[in-house]
Amino acid sequence: MKLRNIYKHFETLSSVDKLIDVLRDFRFSDYEIRVLLCLIQEGELTASEISEKSGIPRTSVYDVIRSLESKGLVESYGKPRKFRTISAERLVEIFSAKLKERLDVLSSSLKELEKKSKKEVVELVRGEIAYRLIDEILSKSKEIKVYAISLNDELRRILDKTKGKKEVKEFKKGKITHGIIFADDKVIIFTVREGEPYIILGSGEFARFYRELSEYMKKKN
Repeated sequence: MKLRNIYKHFETLSSVDKLIDVLRDFRFSDYEIRVLLCLIQEGELTASEISEKSGIPRTSVYDVIRSLESKGLVESYGKPRKFRTISAERLVEIFSAKLKERLDVLSSSLKELEKKSKKEVVELVRGEIAYRLIDEILSKSKEIKVYAISLNDELRRILDKTKGKKEVKEFKKGKITHGIIFADDKVIIFTVREGEPYIILGSGEFARFYRELSEYMKKKN
């Protein structure tokens, strides 16, 4: 017997199908769905009435009822014993809580997975756009560390207007503009040749490698 064929009081069969799909998404068995929808339609039923209306063998009805009672969805009372679902409002509250719990698990799991599998992104940029990119990254960075042989006027201008916490070490002021910038989780290796800037911008493992190398060199010195 098809699930949709035993429910006659819903306005359309499509509404039955949608409800069945939702309950299956919550991992209810076909027998559990049949009992739930029978009780939602009829209000209250005995075990034999549930068996008759749902097509479930009576020997299985009590097992299904016990399962639904353990989930807090069905309650029993009286003699002969009758069964009914909790109110529609409470059903929605329970399903909402289950959905929120799943979304919380999904969110935390995805964030953890993303954290562990950060892809390494490296790109080479040259020309005036390199300065604009450095400016854009540093303006959004909370922590900036710069180690340079020398900085030119444009890089100093960019650094001067940044608001993040800064550590700038310029080892030798002169004509050679070359160095490395750590900006939060990114690294920028820069050089200027014949007035044209070149940068290698990296994140992920690339940035981690240079950050660890930098820390190692500082300890060695």
